[in-house]
Amino acid sequence: MSESDTVNLRELWLKGLANDRAEHAAGEKAKVGNLRAGDSGAMSRQGDIIGGCPRRAYVRTQLGLEVESPEPSNLLMFELGKANEVVWVDKLKRSWEGTIRCEEEIPIAWSTRSGMRVTGRPDIVLCDKAGKPVLGIEHKAICSVWTAKSATFGNQPKVKHVVQAAHYAWQLRIPYRLVYTQYVNYAVPQWAGRMFASKPEHVELNDKGEVKHVKPHETVYEIHISDEGQVLYRLEPPVGGDDSDHPYTATPVNVADIERFYEYTSQMHERKVLGQRPKSVNIDGSKAGYDECSYCPLSEVCNKHENSWDRWIENVRRQIEGY
Repeated sequence: MSESDTVNLRELWLKGLANDRAEHAAGEKAKVGNLRAGDSGAMSRQGDIIGGCPRRAYVRTQLGLEVESPEPSNLLMFELGKANEVVWVDKLKRSWEGTIRCEEEIPIAWSTRSGMRVTGRPDIVLCDKAGKPVLGIEHKAICSVWTAKSATFGNQPKVKHVVQAAHYAWQLRIPYRLVYTQYVNYAVPQWAGRMFASKPEHVELNDKGEVKHVKPHETVYEIHISDEGQVLYRLEPPVGGDDSDHPYTATPVNVADIERFYEYTSQMHERKVLGQRPKSVNIDGSKAGYDECSYCPLSEVCNKHENSWDRWIENVRRQIEGY
């Protein structure tokens, strides 16, 4: 038996994931105290929150803890997100005539009135030949047929994704694109076929003419900020299409709301008040058909200790750190 016969490849893979996670955790510790653009949310003047959650942002930036469990299945999904950006950069380098800067190469940073820093690393920024930023790109991988249903077939990008892209557009002062990319076929349940009929170019039909699955594709949204700070969006017009045929749609988000979200989050420790939970809404402001909090690992802690800051902190630590 050769040495190669004794190698357990999955063991090596899991060890590599663990080592990568350890490196990530070490990097996160160095950022404790900084709020992140990846946690972008918006707070209205009335205190309503959409997009990101200040509680989750606080846990990450002030307690230095990761809300999501580092299970191999979660880590594997994160890898797809990273690979998605690599694929796009590879192709854009073959077509863009300027330069391309990513992540740490073009960071953003600003400070709240309390002095807390807000930092972020844009996925991709296209620059001209002189290195001046021209267009920013926020990437999201479609990892569910239901994400495809809303983001592609329903023309409804997720609120938190639009807010994050708008945050970068605001700080970099450039136009932005929010790109959803699907790399595999997703089977469509027979009863749901009609939900995917709006864009026949993205589906494959069975012998009965029914939607069989959603094909790999990309969906691109333009994110625009008006002179008044209002965040607008629209589907990117087809190649060679007329822009006038694709008007922008206003969102319930203003850049002042994004700034207000971070101002509030930066003062949570001093106030010791959790504040409102994020509202589950669609990008047009209508009520979403799901509860965002029900998908959060901290939902049970919030349910039990909604009105006690100290008990909430104690139980968040117990759940994540396992003591």
